[in-house]
Amino acid sequence: MATLKEDPSRLNLGSKIRFACRPGVKCFNTCCRDVNIFLTPNDVYRMKQRLNMASTEFLEKYTLMFISKATGLPVVLLKMRDDNKECHFLTSQGCSIYSDRPWSCRMYPFSLNTEDETYSIIADQETCLGFKEDREWYLEDWLADQGVLYQREIDRLFNDALGRLEFPKDKILNSQISRMVYMAAYDLDAFRRFVFESRFLKIFNIAPPIIEKVKTDDEELARLAFLWLKFGMSDKNALEIRPEVLQQQGDLVQNPE
Repeated sequence: MATLKEDPSRLNLGSKIRFACRPGVKCFNTCCRDVNIFLTPNDVYRMKQRLNMASTEFLEKYTLMFISKATGLPVVLLKMRDDNKECHFLTSQGCSIYSDRPWSCRMYPFSLNTEDETYSIIADQETCLGFKEDREWYLEDWLADQGVLYQREIDRLFNDALGRLEFPKDKILNSQISRMVYMAAYDLDAFRRFVFESRFLKIFNIAPPIIEKVKTDDEELARLAFLWLKFGMSDKNALEIRPEVLQQQGDLVQNPE
């Protein structure tokens, strides 16, 4: 077996690893304190569903948001407790929302190198005692067990919506666009209000069955949100504008006064 120390910076799906994290390991839970846990759109969706909270309420209570200096895109962090810097969902027995925990928690102590689809170890193998456990895996099997072998649909749609952007060339400089991305990607309940309380349905030709679905179906709502993002960011064919709106725009071009 190729050990971790032989090539610590480049693991692939066929690499064998020895790792297990469980109650009883002396360092159990220590990685859930004073740490930056970045949330994907799917993380927010699953966690707010698990907690039976509206997305707006969840984001206000459990997260922090800042705008990336490199991209202009919103970045969402899981908030730690003020007193001891622990994750709000940490208990003595582990994560209280374990089956719906964030992607970065599932990946730890590994990270994905997106450039070449290899994996790296980001934990100190001397202090992370899970590496001293006897459980042996192929990395592919470990990733499947953690639920991170394949990208979740909501995150896939989000990445597709922004896939044509090239940073830093396409860095977002307009704060209103950054807020638009934040709402569509993370605050689905706010996006639902936007769809039904703004001129959205008067501008875009959305099929009646889809309109009915997005009233109650969050996954269908997310698909619409990311099509809207794709329309605004990179692909004007992602959503169909109503013919009467196009006609009005044409009239304004020909007769600007």
